[in-house]
Amino acid sequence: TCSEVGGRMQPQQAHHRTNGNDAGAVSLPTEECFEKLRQYVGGCEVELRGIEEALEETVTEVWDAFSDVIAVRYEATEHCETHELIRTDHSLVGKVMMALSSLTTEMSSLREHAERRFYAPLASFGERFEDGSLPEGEESSNVAALLPLLEELSVFVQQCYSTVLNAIAQLSGVYSDKSKHYRETFKGARVGAFLTALGELLRVLVTLDAVIGSNAELRLSWEEYKRMLQSAALEPEMFGINSKRVGRLLMAVMRLEGEVLCGGIFRGCAMQQFTAPAPDGGGGGGGGGAPPPPPG
Repeated sequence: TCSEVGGRMQPQQAHHRTNGNDAGAVSLPTEECFEKLRQYVGGCEVELRGIEEALEETVTEVWDAFSDVIAVRYEATEHCETHELIRTDHSLVGKVMMALSSLTTEMSSLREHAERRFYAPLASFGERFEDGSLPEGEESSNVAALLPLLEELSVFVQQCYSTVLNAIAQLSGVYSDKSKHYRETFKGARVGAFLTALGELLRVLVTLDAVIGSNAELRLSWEEYKRMLQSAALEPEMFGINSKRVGRLLMAVMRLEGEVLCGGIFRGCAMQQFTAPAPDGGGGGGGGGAPPPPPG
């Protein structure tokens, strides 16, 4: 009957209400947990976005060694004098170590100076973006602009000669069978860093010869410049210059050609007059005195 049906439905409705209350009681802690989790994730997202924005310039803009013109070197470098590193009670050993160490530093400095100053300008002389002949007089103008660098190269080569001469004299003074200091103190001593620096400096001289000799544009422009100077020396009035000044310039050009442009830079070093110091003269007393100052 309807009353029976109604009576049966009342417990069921009560049962459903109880289940609904239980579900609501269970869902409240779950919702609170999810809400805390959402807040935590949102906070982390905001914090990570702030870090990304703060580091955006350094993360996205990476230095490109091939396209960027300017770079900043921030590596820490040591500044310590050679005499501060040498501590010995043997005066002769101290003098020899001081001489060899100073020469090693000097030869390394000369090598770095050549790589930084001379290789690129000499190798790239005459390079052009467009093919075709140059305007009249352009080759002579380019050589005239190169003369200060060639004069600087001539001074550098002479300094290398003096340093090599000094280094060989120091080795001859230390490693001499006639010297008692060699037999008693230096026999078996190894100077690997010194010999490496000496070999690298000699390699610089060979490289300079190779770089200059391989630049055909430099040779052609140089010959054109010499012909122009010779014509100006014969007829200075036509060029509107003083004959004495042209003569001095022509002599300087011929000197530079003989010193650095004829492929004899290394040969000039090898053909020096190497003299051995007197026996028992020690390692610090022969071969041209103190090493020359490093290049500016």
